[in-house]
Amino acid sequence: MRRATNGIVSLGGGDTELALARRLSQNLRDLILAGIWVHGEKLPGTRLIAKDAGVSRWTAVMAIDLLAAEGLVESRKRSGTYVNWTGGLVEQRAEPRVADEVPPNMPFSLGATALDVFPLNIWRRIQTRSWQNIPLDALQVGSGAGWPDLRAAIATHLASTRGIKCTPARIVIVPSAHAGILLAGELLCPAGSSAWTENPCYPGVRPALTAAGVAPIAVAVDREGMNVADGKRQAPRAAMAVVSGSRQFPSGTQLSATRKRALLDWSRETGAFIIEDDYGYEFRNERTNVAPMVAMDDTAHVLYMNTFSTTIFPSLRLAYLVVPAELAERFASALQMSERYTTVPNQIVLAEFIASGHFSKHLRRSRDAVAERRDVLRSALAEDCAAFLQTDPVDCGMHLFARFRYPTDDAAFAGAAREAGLAVEPLSRFYAGEPRDAGLLLGFAGFRPEVLREASKRLARVLAARATQRELAWVG
Repeated sequence: MRRATNGIVSLGGGDTELALARRLSQNLRDLILAGIWVHGEKLPGTRLIAKDAGVSRWTAVMAIDLLAAEGLVESRKRSGTYVNWTGGLVEQRAEPRVADEVPPNMPFSLGATALDVFPLNIWRRIQTRSWQNIPLDALQVGSGAGWPDLRAAIATHLASTRGIKCTPARIVIVPSAHAGILLAGELLCPAGSSAWTENPCYPGVRPALTAAGVAPIAVAVDREGMNVADGKRQAPRAAMAVVSGSRQFPSGTQLSATRKRALLDWSRETGAFIIEDDYGYEFRNERTNVAPMVAMDDTAHVLYMNTFSTTIFPSLRLAYLVVPAELAERFASALQMSERYTTVPNQIVLAEFIASGHFSKHLRRSRDAVAERRDVLRSALAEDCAAFLQTDPVDCGMHLFARFRYPTDDAAFAGAAREAGLAVEPLSRFYAGEPRDAGLLLGFAGFRPEVLREASKRLARVLAARATQRELAWVG
């Protein structure tokens, strides 16, 4: 029998949404392990949990997703969430750290964006004008697949910058990439199916699939991106593959044309869907304009995904999917029924920001600033840390990947760097299972050149202080 929470779930306020979600997830986890909810029992709905804990419903949804990633609960389509734990000890697997867990102003934070070049005055003007003329429809709970003007603006932008020809009806607005993957998994993958994920990959991908009731299959990544042969060996009949094309996270490799064709051939042969996450496209060298899969032939099962969190500002919470035309209505209905739609007034402002040309101008300024900061950091690391680290020569994205010149525990080093006020991330934390490589991820987009130079010198001091005699012998 389903139990109400009756005040047993509670949290204090004042934290970020992600931090609250993690605290709420731990609270619910404790209740399950204590036997308050037992195997096979249906959990209260996220509305009730959110009300009881004093948080937003989206925070409750994220908390449930974290429990699903641990295997403690399972989501059943059109039924609810049920306890999956049968007793015994649950393995305490550390989740990969993400940028939201550290202050965004801490040097090398992956979540920091170039907010200092964002035209806030223009955004404020558009926002003021939008609110003065806002239609009453925009104050309702949501707008299906998204505000029509925003979907039209995105379609025009994609046609001119990515060669993607799509109607506004094919564009679905979601709060985040996590929400987009979760929605696609629920709608397109049969219960008990599997999906290929890159290994290593962005930490939100696997939990989103698990929350959708889809088993993530970690597929090796090499110099050409996702290894399709490895995916076929592990799960040839997987229902979906989630890949990043322009820049793989976290390794920085680019999905080659050969691998794209192999993925499309596999999709055509099996009927599997492909989610192409193009998050790194905007911050690339303009000379390397690689076409996305969705703009190629035989793309009936390809969904294109991108976010405005890196190009506008993270708290905007707006991302989008380009879905096949025959699936557009299905996605719109699912968003409306699940109430996962995004705030309409923000969509109205963003639509005007794009349509008026300010978005394109902002992207050019941001791309220049990010490129300068990338070059500054690479030069500083070459001067300060060359004896310890070697950076990959990647000319896109918002972080550098640096390999150690000697075998070491990158997670232990990242902890020491964190104590020194540097938000480096170890590559090993982004692997499913045993890490195959080690190194450090260094975010640079949100920091001025002088901050990056000082942080590089501080990083060099940490490297020198932790290097053992054996490690020093490796670098001569």
